Amino acid sequence: MLLSFDEQLLQVTNGQTGESLERTCLEQFSSDQIDQSSWGITLPSAQFLVDPEQAEQFCFQLIKNYWGKATLFFDATFQEAHFNVEVVHERVQQFFDNPKNSQQLFNFLQIHGEIRFEQFVEQLFSKPIEASKLKNGLDVIYVYKVNDQFLVQPIYSQQALFWEYVSAKKIYSLFLQVPLLKIERPLELMGILKQQLQHHVTVNRTASIIHKLVQQIDNVNPRSLALKQLHLLNARTHFTSGRRHFLKLRKCIDTLQANWSSGSLALNEKEKTLLSYMLFQEAIFKKEHEAIVTYGLYLIEGERLNNHAIELVVEYQDVLNSMSPQPHAIVKNYKENYLEHVFFVLIDTLVKENQFEFAIELLRNHELATCTVLFEILQSPNETQELHKIEANVQQDIAILVDGSTQLIRESLKTWQEQYLERKGPYIQIAEMTSMHVCNILKILFHEEQDILLEKLLSVYKKYLVIPQHLNKLRQFIEQRMTVKM
Repeated sequence: MLLSFDEQLLQVTNGQTGESLERTCLEQFSSDQIDQSSWGITLPSAQFLVDPEQAEQFCFQLIKNYWGKATLFFDATFQEAHFNVEVVHERVQQFFDNPKNSQQLFNFLQIHGEIRFEQFVEQLFSKPIEASKLKNGLDVIYVYKVNDQFLVQPIYSQQALFWEYVSAKKIYSLFLQVPLLKIERPLELMGILKQQLQHHVTVNRTASIIHKLVQQIDNVNPRSLALKQLHLLNARTHFTSGRRHFLKLRKCIDTLQANWSSGSLALNEKEKTLLSYMLFQEAIFKKEHEAIVTYGLYLIEGERLNNHAIELVVEYQDVLNSMSPQPHAIVKNYKENYLEHVFFVLIDTLVKENQFEFAIELLRNHELATCTVLFEILQSPNETQELHKIEANVQQDIAILVDGSTQLIRESLKTWQEQYLERKGPYIQIAEMTSMHVCNILKILFHEEQDILLEKLLSVYKKYLVIPQHLNKLRQFIEQRMTVKM
């Protein structure tokens, strides 16, 4: 079951994509209907957009044809999910026998922009089902309102790459042919375009296409929230698309900040935090210490990055990873949580720049700069009574990493000490990052003459975490400063 434009496109291209589709379309469609662009041809949107009534009827009939007919494979899937198969058959039949459900289903599509089989089942039975590997002929239907019409695009399991390519071409064409304010949820559509492009061209090429497209949209559309969101998506695409585009990130963000610095659509605190985080990572890449400190301090100032954590991870998960921080642990992979990594890099940079007063303030004021135990010791007037907690804390960290629990601490410590230095072992990255971070903390404690805490942490470090080259650099650091003092 195909829309007339899709059927015509499939016939003339024979399911081919890329240059073959481009050439065939140029030959088959009249030249006044197709324009050349930075990504080949554009398809005439007037021909593939459909009226609301046709869109509703098509979607209902399409879903009925593919998901309304139970099969043995469907039965097995429902049984595994503990559905009563007979009830499923009856409920599905009742749903499609009632024409009024057509509007209900189309309303769902307009709200969500898409529907997959598992979403259809959950909508019907109010119970989720795991069906990601279930091939039933229809993978997904996209439905987005454009002016008074709809973009309706099924992605069929058979020739899925072709339908994804067609979908990308249609979305790309819409942005060039229709005013932005007439397209509902354009940010979602641009996200779909980006995702589908990556199945057909390189990440680098995808970023170039998105960048040029956003520029073209910018040239012919007035300022709007949607346009600002597309600029932010363009910056995120530069951030995630390899070295070539990463090196252009600062220029891209400078332009974005200049264009959206004032007025009712000016960048808000959350958006400024996102851009600063990307610039922080760029400064790390370029080893620009001053910029690392500037952006790092901005991100932690007033808990700025932490305050927007949920929004940032949900809306910009392509930029920020979502693993929860582990304030209790000092033995961990500091790259797994963006906030912990900010402190990790910031402290390392402050030590390299000999800004120890600044560094000790971070340790005293921020739990994630060290870990809960060290943070509390630095606050305590009776630190000597708390020092024993350091070794117990490290032992527990290691046991959880090795065994997943603290039930077998002795066995876990033995495994760790046998394997943590193995270059291809499971713990080397965690060991190196932890060793580097602890050595930086030791340097700060030495400079600030926190001798009791220094001595205890150093003994624990030598017992469980030592990496020879890090320890040698720590010794050199202490020897040089001892010589100066003498």
